[in-house]
Amino acid sequence: MKHFSILLVVLMTFPVVHSSAQKIGGFGTELSVLSLKMNYRTWVSKTTGFELMGGVASELDDINPNDFEAGFKFLHALMYERTQRTYIGVVGKYKWLNLTNENARTSLPIPGVIVGKEWYSKRIKRKGFAVELGYQFGSKEYEILSPDNHNFISKEKFEEFPLILNLRYSFYTKRGR
Repeated sequence: MKHFSILLVVLMTFPVVHSSAQKIGGFGTELSVLSLKMNYRTWVSKTTGFELMGGVASELDDINPNDFEAGFKFLHALMYERTQRTYIGVVGKYKWLNLTNENARTSLPIPGVIVGKEWYSKRIKRKGFAVELGYQFGSKEYEILSPDNHNFISKEKFEEFPLILNLRYSFYTKRGR
């Protein structure tokens, strides 16, 4: 609950969306330390953006991309120039885990914060490249059940890898004025 309160305060400090600004949106791909995701990012103004994402992931113990995660980002640009943005944001994602033990599955929410830098070309094709660094936290205890009779065997704990390091590539289009 303490982490949720901190994220809520951070969200409330962002300014309201400005109506007289650059409006672009685009699809892209994001490569992370332990995941590969497709996403849609939209900048509703020069300083405010949103992103929806989903893709495959893996755990640090088992580098097998058999997990799924989906989530969102709320972004606020600290510095805006015509061809680049520096931004901060909050991340909220939900991860469905297929753990190394074949009889163990669980899911958990994972909140986080990021700082990013995005460069984009305004030429014929609007392309963007971004680098994001951040921190995320999430852990959950789960039960190991017997494969024969589904009785409780033991409890284990999953800890999400805390480092966020994302490389993004996007194709943008302008939206209505």
